[in-house]
Amino acid sequence: MNQIYLASASPRRKQLVRQMGLECIVVKVEADEPMDQDISAHTLAENLADRKMNACRLQHAGLFEKGWILTADTLISLDDHKLGKASDREEAAKMLEKLQGRSHQVITAFSIYSPMTKESITESESTDVIFSPMDRREIETYLDTGEWEGVAGAYRIQEQGGKYISSIKGCFYNVMGLPINRIYGILSRLNFSA
Repeated sequence: MNQIYLASASPRRKQLVRQMGLECIVVKVEADEPMDQDISAHTLAENLADRKMNACRLQHAGLFEKGWILTADTLISLDDHKLGKASDREEAAKMLEKLQGRSHQVITAFSIYSPMTKESITESESTDVIFSPMDRREIETYLDTGEWEGVAGAYRIQEQGGKYISSIKGCFYNVMGLPINRIYGILSRLNFSA
């Protein structure tokens, strides 16, 4: 049986790995997440996933002999402007004001390290999301839930934020933080056995 290490503090990503029928060990990784506005959203997200893999290599070198490693990063692209995690409530409010009544792309990049090939594969997935219009009271009420903390774009589709989503085109789980069908396909292709 292969062991997979999830280099992410996100409880949603842990839940999604388990949803694939896989058990994982969560490891904490510290990595900067600069929002470079001069490159494409997919390139930026993939760079961030790679940055986390490199940080994992420095902070947990022994894991690379023990098992598979998965890192990921999610960001929002709105009119070619990239949004990450809000640093405070005020920034979260500004993000929601920009997103409401508009379509945006949720991009999740992931990097999978295989101990068999000693290499990483990095890819990204995009999902189109349309927000319903929100008035100021709705934005403030939503911010009161605290769901904005620690997530790209200041909302969580799988919680109360879902009531403001009028439609999505693409992978729902990608918006939560991992495109599980795509990741499972890559793991299968690389002969990962649960």
